[in-house]
Amino acid sequence: MLDLFDDLVGEVRLALSGLDDWGPSGERPSQYRHDVVADEIVVPRLLGAGLRVLSEESGLVGEGEVTVVVDPVDGSTNGSRGIPWYASSLCAVDADGPVVAVVANLASDHRYRASRGEGVEIRSPSGSTYESSRRSPSRCERLDEAVVGFSGLPPDHGGWNQFRALGAAALDLCAVATGSLDGFVDIDRAHGVWDYLGGLLVCREAGAVIGDGYGDELVTLDPSQRRAPVAAATPELFAELLAMTDGWRRARAG
Repeated sequence: MLDLFDDLVGEVRLALSGLDDWGPSGERPSQYRHDVVADEIVVPRLLGAGLRVLSEESGLVGEGEVTVVVDPVDGSTNGSRGIPWYASSLCAVDADGPVVAVVANLASDHRYRASRGEGVEIRSPSGSTYESSRRSPSRCERLDEAVVGFSGLPPDHGGWNQFRALGAAALDLCAVATGSLDGFVDIDRAHGVWDYLGGLLVCREAGAVIGDGYGDELVTLDPSQRRAPVAAATPELFAELLAMTDGWRRARAG
């Protein structure tokens, strides 16, 4: 499956390199032409391999004991505006949960892949093969020392050192896994499973901590469900991020 996933993200990147229209698809809100192009490449190949597919763009299709959760282009708005932080994310799920995943930055061709119990490998844009990651989560334990990525607008300053809003959860989570960010928080509970599942496995295999800000199970194959992934380099920082978001919810509740 990892070889198949690699082939597919390579095909998507090649197709998008020749795409002239990166605007709205006109088919549904918040969908871009490049979302559709990528989906039309990935889904048929996965189905042809005997896999069931859950895609953000085409829903749950096919049959099989293994379901591949796909975001053909995560960070589509970034892509439409020429911001080089958008990705394809594919994660296979079996009866025991996520088993293998590939997350590829489609702008740079920087790729991350993870296998359950086997760790994380990275392929740099200049490389032709994957290597065991020499990068790991930072050792940051304190929010006031942390650089935190956000999805959504924080209601106030939560006590972090610095923050970033980069716009592609799959890559944001990989940034936590490899130490570029110390943490990541979805404020608005806005993500479907396709947005974060590949990054979740990369985080877990790298040794980062990841969970849902509301205490829900992150692994789901229900396309209607939305989650609020929170990831951190260490358990200590994870606890501080959860306390911060819980404080915001309490303040909103009055």
